[in-house]
Amino acid sequence: MEKKRLGDILVELGFIDKDQLELAIAESKKTGLMLGEVLVRLNWITEEQLQMAIAIQSGAKLLDTSKVNPDPEAIKLVPKDIAIKHEIFPFAKEKDILKIATANPFDVITKDKLARTTGLKIETYLASKDWIIKMNRIYYQTAISIDQEIEDITKLYEVSKTGLEENKIIRLSELLIEKGYLLGASDIHIVPDQNLVRILYRIDGVLRPEYVFSKKLHQALVTRFKIMGDMDISNPNIPHDGRIRYKGSVGEFDIRVSTYPSHFGEIVVMRLLIYSSIVGELESLGFEKEDLERFIKNIKRPYGLILTTGPTGSGKTTTLYSALMHINRPEINIMTVEDPIEFVIPSIRQSSVNPKADFTFANALRAAMRQDPDVILVGEIRDKETAELAMRASITGHLVLSTLHTNDAASAINRLLDIGINPITLASSLVMVLAQRLVRKVCKECMKLRPIKDEEAELFSAQGLVAPSEIPEAVGCNACRRSGYKGRIGVYEVMEINEEIEDLIQARPSRSAIEKAAVNNGTELLFKQGLKKVLRHITTLEELLRVIPSA
Repeated sequence: MEKKRLGDILVELGFIDKDQLELAIAESKKTGLMLGEVLVRLNWITEEQLQMAIAIQSGAKLLDTSKVNPDPEAIKLVPKDIAIKHEIFPFAKEKDILKIATANPFDVITKDKLARTTGLKIETYLASKDWIIKMNRIYYQTAISIDQEIEDITKLYEVSKTGLEENKIIRLSELLIEKGYLLGASDIHIVPDQNLVRILYRIDGVLRPEYVFSKKLHQALVTRFKIMGDMDISNPNIPHDGRIRYKGSVGEFDIRVSTYPSHFGEIVVMRLLIYSSIVGELESLGFEKEDLERFIKNIKRPYGLILTTGPTGSGKTTTLYSALMHINRPEINIMTVEDPIEFVIPSIRQSSVNPKADFTFANALRAAMRQDPDVILVGEIRDKETAELAMRASITGHLVLSTLHTNDAASAINRLLDIGINPITLASSLVMVLAQRLVRKVCKECMKLRPIKDEEAELFSAQGLVAPSEIPEAVGCNACRRSGYKGRIGVYEVMEINEEIEDLIQARPSRSAIEKAAVNNGTELLFKQGLKKVLRHITTLEELLRVIPSA
């Protein structure tokens, strides 16, 4: 079958017309430039449109770069000089397959060379040349140099009698943030001890120590991060909160900063608010198929209250943002009231509470109600007033999404009743409660299966599941930084409010009575949902028990 010409594909896609194609072909012959390059220079097509056409022509897969989470193990497999010279970026490794991004899908020589060098099958994906150059700069130059530069700065401090110059402290603080970004950390902890200061990164929900510095560096780092976060540096004896808009070689993102006074000095914790590639992908969050269908059905309702519950860091914000993006369209007015705004979503009207200006959740929600919203996201229900306003909004024709801190779905009802919510109002407004946790996914590169123990098999049987003969075991390799785990996934307990639960709410039930009614209505509890992920070799039983108790 004859391969279609690039110009014809661009016309078929509607990116250019036939007259533009003829003019571009003439210019290409005159200048010797490739047709695609001529069209881009003339501003008739974008780089992305050109790549789409090349991908269609070559059969290569287009890479969605917004969803790429580079794998350090894949990057190590390809020498820096090869990656930069041939303009490729290795971004993932799965068993015996190495996935690379390229701007030239026809470069089979480089593909064959990589296959021989690595001993792996090479799978190519099309990405823009600018993106590949940027990623190579970050991961082959910045990432490799960070540890060395941090070591050089701290060694310089050890031999200095006057302390580090301000520009060195500024640079050290930037390096610590950029290291967190490259590690995929959600938080950075600067923790003073008696004679030293520890730098820890929370990766996949677990704190991991990374650096230990002299205690002499502690105050300089704290002061620098406070200045970056526009925080008061004059009073170290009370907690402070701030926000940093970071712009560096690895990218641009927001950081939420908090300090806390301790016996050995101020502790700094920074939350990196990096837009997760999974936000908006409801299918990737971890829902079981039937639960996902029920969730989507309810977020498309014209009114009602939907709650997500779970401890801090259990992925509630990601779930709610994904829900908003799933239903977002021009004819719907979606508003949010948050503390703070974690990720900016285009075309959604977001606002952050400011208690100092009396712009509380309750006051913000009242004001939002006057803005003709269809959907309202309330960051958190913290008190009776906010809860009552959210329910009033849900009863009067609005879909309201919010979060609550409870351990399971059934407890959310008891919590709301305990703070004084009228049972009749609650029963008529609440339509769904989700409880969720995040568990680490076992690393596919080093995972092993081990025989199941008798007491472990009983855990499956108690939940009505057939126990397997073998279950996954975390081992540890370079790909997962010796942790045995790589990435996280949600575990969801989905409770729809049916007539039976509505009647129970009005009778002020116990948590166990609500839970029993929910299970009868098709709800599967958190631990059973987690066991299903162990059965599918997504996580380990040890990890599940770390996050969710069996009883």
